[in-house]
Amino acid sequence: MQPSRFDRLTVSLDSRLSRRRALATGIAGLSAFTVSARGLPAIAQDATPEAQVTEHPAFLFVQLADSGTWMPKPDEEGVYLLTLSGTGEQTLYFSDRPDRIVGTVPTDQFLDALGFTPVEPPNAAVVVTTPEGVRDVLVVELFNPVYTRTFGDNGEEFLTYEAIVLNSYTGEALEEWVPQADDDQLPSEFTDVSLFIDDCSDLAGCYKRDAWGNSVYVGEVPGGPYGRCFDWGTWICRPCEHDSGYYDQLCQQLPNCQFDICFTDTCGGFGHC
Repeated sequence: MQPSRFDRLTVSLDSRLSRRRALATGIAGLSAFTVSARGLPAIAQDATPEAQVTEHPAFLFVQLADSGTWMPKPDEEGVYLLTLSGTGEQTLYFSDRPDRIVGTVPTDQFLDALGFTPVEPPNAAVVVTTPEGVRDVLVVELFNPVYTRTFGDNGEEFLTYEAIVLNSYTGEALEEWVPQADDDQLPSEFTDVSLFIDDCSDLAGCYKRDAWGNSVYVGEVPGGPYGRCFDWGTWICRPCEHDSGYYDQLCQQLPNCQFDICFTDTCGGFGHC
């Protein structure tokens, strides 16, 4: 049986590596990779000529943390605050075979690129160790991240997401973790956190600016949703086909856009939702 995408990660959850040691292990593994034509690291391919390279590789992102907390957000029923401590400054990304691209991106740039908005939040699997030493898993939607870093000799990184627990998951990237989520909550405190985050969200909605400059939803993109792909050369989520102007023209077909300039929800590179 072929190893899964998670088995191929250089980060081993079962060995309970610390965040810093695990990230160092993952980056050290890059020395075994060949350099692609774009000058970025990629794992050498197996000798399997029959394998076809996908035109748009799908990515999964991993954030590691020493510890974390999970608590309800005041005054917002069903919304929780996931706070991670000791996350480091880099987010690991990797693609499935046959591409098998691996690298890191500064976390602050990653958060801007993926577009963690309530409109189309990415799905994620939170894998933690409970105070009793047991692994716990929860599949959620993440939005409105806040990334902070303390300075000085003992400086540390903190990352807080707003989260909603997913009742069902229909994608493929997190399917290995979904059966392990045996309840709909995490303990209030935990350690050894691994956060597996889905790829870029689709282009799904059309928006226009109100008088205060805020984005107002006006309807679905005609013929959509359309896929967006993570550009691992520029660390931006871009439309997989065409450019943003093509989809903005589709939005102009909506009745509510006849007398306004409308645009797609292309967060991270082409505007902010």
